[in-house]
Amino acid sequence: MAQAPNQHSSSQLSATDARTAYQHKLHQRQTVVFGSIGAVLAALLVICTFLWISGIPFPFNKEYSQDPRSLTIAPCPPGDTALDPATITARVYNGGLIEGLAGQVGEKLNGAGVEVADTTNWGGDDVIEAVRIYTGKDGVQAAYTLRAYFPDASVIYDSSNTSKVVDVVLGAGWDSMVEAPSEENFADAMKPIDKCMNLSDL
Repeated sequence: MAQAPNQHSSSQLSATDARTAYQHKLHQRQTVVFGSIGAVLAALLVICTFLWISGIPFPFNKEYSQDPRSLTIAPCPPGDTALDPATITARVYNGGLIEGLAGQVGEKLNGAGVEVADTTNWGGDDVIEAVRIYTGKDGVQAAYTLRAYFPDASVIYDSSNTSKVVDVVLGAGWDSMVEAPSEENFADAMKPIDKCMNLSDL
């Protein structure tokens, strides 16, 4: 006599097939997901490598995180005539190694007619040269005039300075100053620094 089909075995086989099909689909989905993530990470790696090699600024770099005085832009003088020292107000900072230097130089500038608003230690970037003069747009002519006392001084634009007051920073390379500048010293002082930028471009 023929035996009836084993329904229990058939149901077990169907459950196994369904489980196998589900695992196969799950594996396919995982492959797609992880493959997509890997492709995105690879693309980001290529982009970051390109930006680093080419020197293109990273798009999330904010300019306001920089100290404006660290940009080292030299402004051109608005004219070639030196100002009367008595019309100049300056702050003198000691960024060098000689103790009390700001006070000494400030006293000499004051004796020359310059109004010295403050003398103190410098808290900014290291200054390896003799003298660095920081100025805003309104103090550029005054800054150049002071170069008659400090012939080798650099003049650097400080966008955060909105006054006519200039900052004279005495650096590690300090040697001496011209205490009584001649007309020739003042004329030389007003000559534009090499590669300076016009005020209209700042």
